[in-house]
Amino acid sequence: MGRGRQHRGRSKRNQLEDSKENVPKPLKSFDSNIQNRNWSNLDFEEYYKEQRIVKAEEWDSFMEILRKPLPAAFRVYSNGQFCDEIRSILENDFVKSLQAEAVESGELEAIKPLPWYPKNLAWHSNFSRKEIRKNQTLERFHEFLKLETEVGNMTRQEAVSMLPPLFLDVHPDHFVLDMCAAPGSKTFQLLEIIHESAEPGSLPNGMVVANDVDYKRSNLLIHQTKRTCTTNLIVTNNEGQHFPNCNSKRDLSTASEMYHHPIDQLLFDRVLCDVPCSGDGTLRKAPGIWRRWNSGSGNGLHSLQVVLAMRGLSLLKVGGRMIYSTCSMNPIEDEAVVAE
Repeated sequence: MGRGRQHRGRSKRNQLEDSKENVPKPLKSFDSNIQNRNWSNLDFEEYYKEQRIVKAEEWDSFMEILRKPLPAAFRVYSNGQFCDEIRSILENDFVKSLQAEAVESGELEAIKPLPWYPKNLAWHSNFSRKEIRKNQTLERFHEFLKLETEVGNMTRQEAVSMLPPLFLDVHPDHFVLDMCAAPGSKTFQLLEIIHESAEPGSLPNGMVVANDVDYKRSNLLIHQTKRTCTTNLIVTNNEGQHFPNCNSKRDLSTASEMYHHPIDQLLFDRVLCDVPCSGDGTLRKAPGIWRRWNSGSGNGLHSLQVVLAMRGLSLLKVGGRMIYSTCSMNPIEDEAVVAE
């Protein structure tokens, strides 16, 4: 890539930061009274109808869902000292209390575990500030969530963001590269998975290398992950498409009183390539995208996404696994990159 294209890719990333994962802000996550929920964009509808991302008979339902508030989601820190206790409080206190109230009022559950996440460690909730003020159990849960998030026992993370690390199938001895890591919720999740399978009191043999192009976001990444108190994390600040080769000293031998250091390139067992994108899959939490969406915002990122994915593959061991992911619904950013 020429220098002009590099800078353009970096500029695009800065413009789209607000469509990526946000720093945890539990108070805002519960406010479903977001204005302008009825925004529409005829160019968006025309473009995606032609892309046929959903069946024609499902289009109206699809658009209706896009205008609904996104439920808040959070995870219990699996390696935390109070993990089992917190999970028990969620299951046996808050859920049962709300179920009892739902029987009386006929309302739906406001807090539920995500059925596909292991060990009931991920949950989602869907209620507004108004409902919190009216319901003592919800108010008590809200305060509980804020406190446990502040002390590091829970972390706010969107449900869809939890999926790529699960698909990576990480083991405790794996070397993992997170190419575009900030703000760090997926990195945090990868570290949890590596430590979770290790023997109690011992460190896993694996490592997570978390990279991001923006040094400010790299600092945020360090802030987000420091509560793991791990030695199995390296944070780097590079353009992902130009991530440097790293050398690994495999063994040390002595011959003729001279040290020989066989050096091999460090390759990764797993690579997470969660690339900069248009973010139009985040309309439910960022309704401003309705107003500014145009087809060029995603199509213009295709070449950057391809070189990021290609660099990720070049750093992957034979037999390893790379997950490519975006926050976009655009086939030019998704299927077309994989096809390339």
